[in-house]
Amino acid sequence: MSLEGVENALPTDIPDSDGFFSPEELPQAVAAVTAERGWQAGLELETAHWDRFVDSHPDALLASISTLPGEAFVAIPSLLVGVNYLKHLIASGDPSSFYDFAYDAAGRTPRERETLDRLIGSAGRTAGHRTQGRLTAAVRSASEGRRMLDELPARDKPVIEMTLPHLLLQWGRSFDLADAGGVREYEESWELANLTSQPLIARRAAASLAWMHADQGRLNTAERWIARALGVAAEGQRYDAPLHLAQALVSADRLEYSAAAEHLLRLTDAPVGEYWAAEIWVRSWIARSPDAAAKVVRAVEEQVQARPDGLVTEGSNARYIGSALDRAAPLRDRAIVRDPAAALTASDHLQLATAAYRRGRMHDVLQAGGNALEKEPTPRVQATVLVLTASARLSLDRRDAAVSAFGSAHEAIAGERLYSVYTSIARDQLDQLAELSKAVLPAQLDGIGDDPLPHSSVVMAQLSRRERQLLIELASDRSLPEIAEALFVSHNTVKTTAGRLYRKLGVHSRQAAADIAHQLGLA
Repeated sequence: MSLEGVENALPTDIPDSDGFFSPEELPQAVAAVTAERGWQAGLELETAHWDRFVDSHPDALLASISTLPGEAFVAIPSLLVGVNYLKHLIASGDPSSFYDFAYDAAGRTPRERETLDRLIGSAGRTAGHRTQGRLTAAVRSASEGRRMLDELPARDKPVIEMTLPHLLLQWGRSFDLADAGGVREYEESWELANLTSQPLIARRAAASLAWMHADQGRLNTAERWIARALGVAAEGQRYDAPLHLAQALVSADRLEYSAAAEHLLRLTDAPVGEYWAAEIWVRSWIARSPDAAAKVVRAVEEQVQARPDGLVTEGSNARYIGSALDRAAPLRDRAIVRDPAAALTASDHLQLATAAYRRGRMHDVLQAGGNALEKEPTPRVQATVLVLTASARLSLDRRDAAVSAFGSAHEAIAGERLYSVYTSIARDQLDQLAELSKAVLPAQLDGIGDDPLPHSSVVMAQLSRRERQLLIELASDRSLPEIAEALFVSHNTVKTTAGRLYRKLGVHSRQAAADIAHQLGLA
């Protein structure tokens, strides 16, 4: 969690060797800067240290905020959320425990103060639960705040007008991270922030909406929100991470990988914060080599070790991580293992369908794809499932059904220009489906090389059961006589089957065949 409304730059003329004060020095430094330049500069200095000290020295941050005058809390009411958050970290670390702020700088009546405190408490609790990975509790607290706001009498709403955009952002982010909504809260935050002249909050809300829509495959809507965010003049780029990620994902979906990489470079000026898993997922979209894929997997491993379990195994982060690993794994000879007891989402079923397609198990593709479509999938998931379904049906010689599925997919893809979905299947099958359905493919595909994995999956569908068994064995350390014994066949049968297998796979050695088995997750 971080404070709103200021840049992330240190005052330039404060002498300090590394640009940061120690926890012991920070409160005095903030007080000195406030006295010399005003509370905005003091808050700017405190905010620059937030990410560095929030986990290790929340007491230093709280002492620093306490040196600010009351007018700071009038201008930025969400400072109260920061104060409450720091106090419960210092007290017990329990996000459900809060302490009332000592005074009301705006001089509100007790009734007005109670209303505002209850709403701020809800926002503080949802942020606290969220940062600790308790997404279910975060959603519960956000829902509580949403309910209180909806039930609030009209006469009480002007009291919270300035603070509400901040609170809506906190509730929306909890819903968003838990894959439980958030659009309504972000849209209301955008509207209220504009009405109350809070450009930084308006830009954050627009950026959050741009990311949500890009994530779901609604690229046209995402582009509108990107334009709105860019149209808001706000100082600093501290909260622009979802904006840059949305731009990068839209570019990747349009097969403009260089543009996507350029947008990701802008994250050096915008801390990625809670969007760390989203960043890894977007980077997996433009990973076109084993080295790039290795970086994706390494980033996942590093982040997973540093985050609470709930931020890894639940909500949108779990979806991003799973998808990123699935995209990177084939390039690194690495299979993905899932908990069979876990409840599967539409995205989970899509990943299973994709894995089945790589292995040439076309009946499994149809089964997993059907399960995904039953789960109210996003446009991205739906379009990808339809393309995989069309390819699987074509492999099973169900041409009419394949053309029907591809026609529906093509219509959805063309409307959003969601061209990345086409790369989910082998190019030769894509061309065949386009020809059968008389669909015109985008010119952007001409510059994209055919991924050998989808092509191999089509070949896998043509292998006999014995050839599949042999392919798995060829990836082991067993000798050919040992493989023959394991399969209960003669050595000559293994050699003959291997020769036929190599021809179908388009390879000339056991090692090349074994590489394909590893890439497809068969070994």
